[in-house]
Amino acid sequence: MTVTITQLISYPIKSCAGVEHQQTTIHTMGLATDRQLMLVDKNGLFLSQRKHPQMALIQPEFSAQGLIVKAPGMEQLTLDFQRNIYSPLDVTIWKDSLQAELLHQDVNQWFSDYLKLPVKLVKYGAQSHRPIDPDYAMNEETVAFADGYPLLVAHEATFNQLNQYLQQPVTMDRFRPNIVVNSQFSPWDELNWISLSNDEFKIDLVKPCSRCVMTG
Repeated sequence: MTVTITQLISYPIKSCAGVEHQQTTIHTMGLATDRQLMLVDKNGLFLSQRKHPQMALIQPEFSAQGLIVKAPGMEQLTLDFQRNIYSPLDVTIWKDSLQAELLHQDVNQWFSDYLKLPVKLVKYGAQSHRPIDPDYAMNEETVAFADGYPLLVAHEATFNQLNQYLQQPVTMDRFRPNIVVNSQFSPWDELNWISLSNDEFKIDLVKPCSRCVMTG
């Protein structure tokens, strides 16, 4: 049976709003622009909507000038990665510690002003290395700043059935998928899928995703 991709979504800054793509590049670490940036506190610990729900209103978008970032009450910020000078910074995301690249102070001040606490924006860099859970890795794959795995795939049939059980329907973006697919399979059938593939790529589906409070 055919499975059709209906949405491609990346989240350039971890735990901030997503960007939908008509087409994008995919590699072993997921979508090329997905979660390559992350906000950390003064101790290098990652920030998320779980404790800072206002991060959901930070909206990145891509332009010819670089990555544009908008947020309520803030002037527009443009990140030019070609001109930025990075310095190394040790960061922690969940149980993983790694070296990331720190962006310059003006950028950090913008995010600090919006969140009303001192934060820094870091980039997954050439020296960064974060292996995925070895229980599910096929070839020692790595991941950037996603919680655990390079891609999250969602099935429209399951999502539509879920909404039938809810008094107030939710939108797909609540689940923060990277790839949304449509098919003639029944709801929940994706729990038995092993992989998705075509002539150009193959995605191994190693485990279901446990969603957190951010979904609610």
